[in-house]
Amino acid sequence: MGKKPLNESQVKVLRKLTEGNSLHSLLLNLSVDLMLRASDLLKLKVSDVMNDSGTPKIEVKVKQKKTGKQTLSMPLSPNSINAIKKFLIDRDMDDYIFKGQMSHFTRKPISTQQYAKIVKKWLREIGVEDVSQYSTHSMRKTKATVIYNKTRNIDAVRRLLGQSSVTATSAYIGTSDNSALELARNINI
Repeated sequence: MGKKPLNESQVKVLRKLTEGNSLHSLLLNLSVDLMLRASDLLKLKVSDVMNDSGTPKIEVKVKQKKTGKQTLSMPLSPNSINAIKKFLIDRDMDDYIFKGQMSHFTRKPISTQQYAKIVKKWLREIGVEDVSQYSTHSMRKTKATVIYNKTRNIDAVRRLLGQSSVTATSAYIGTSDNSALELARNINI
């Protein structure tokens, strides 16, 4: 199954924790909403989430580096839209969203290693004892897993993640034989 996703209550606690920190608030909300790999998330520019008029977009489409495919037009939650309004309004459209402390020298976004350290720090701050079970991939999996658990629609989740097979998606989000058997037990004809 790989790294564990966060659950909804962990995300809610993290939203409160990151409220005043622009980098962390944007990282948390956009990573959950967009379900992108770290390499794609960190390369986002202000123009990817803001219209030319200066208003936040309500949906975002991204070309994935690994597959070369476009994502679906992913809807942004009110949490992401509010973080964009709060932290990106006066930023240059060509700026990376996730600028680090050195980016005024390097002109680059934070690294995936920095992002991984941030995720682990968040989890320690909310009391997770074994943070080794989590990574940046946990952020990508979070909304996908919640959607699957609420709908049991693995094909929809596959499409949202931009994956090519239901088998790969099932393995990725940790769909087990037990959950399939539970469905079979609960549905009688």
